[in-house]
Amino acid sequence: MLRHPITVRGVGSAPEYTGAMPVILVLDDDVATRDALVETLRNLFTQARVVTAPADAGRDVVAREGASVVLASLAAAERLCREGAPPGVPVVALTREMSPDTLLSTEALGIAGVVRAPAPAERLAAALGPMLGGSRPRDHR
Repeated sequence: MLRHPITVRGVGSAPEYTGAMPVILVLDDDVATRDALVETLRNLFTQARVVTAPADAGRDVVAREGASVVLASLAAAERLCREGAPPGVPVVALTREMSPDTLLSTEALGIAGVVRAPAPAERLAAALGPMLGGSRPRDHR
C-alpha cells in the first residue's frame, strides 16, 4: 500500500483565471459521499460553485455545467476520460485503492490526479486548489 494520499500530475498550467466563478463538478452516485464532498468543497472553495451530477454523466454535462475541474469516483473518472473529457478540464479521481496499478492506469487515461477516499479537506485543497486558478482554498483549520 502506498503512503502517498494524493497523486497530482502536471496538467500544464492551471486554467487562466478570468474572473468567472470556477465550477467544481462532483460525479458520484453515493448520496452520503456526494453530500460530504459538496459540503467540504463549499467550505474550502468559497469562491467556487459546486455542482453534482450522476456518476454516469458524460462530457456534455461537464460542458453544460461549465466545469473548471471534475471530481469523480474512480470508475466515473476512468469512463469520462475514455470518452474524452472536454479539453482543459482536469479530472480528479477519488479511490480507496492507491495501488501502483491504479495509479498507472489513471495516468495512462489522462486523469489529472488521484485522491485517496475518504478525502479530508486538506487533501482536497492540495489536489484541487492549483487546478482552480484564482480560487484559493479557505483555511480549513
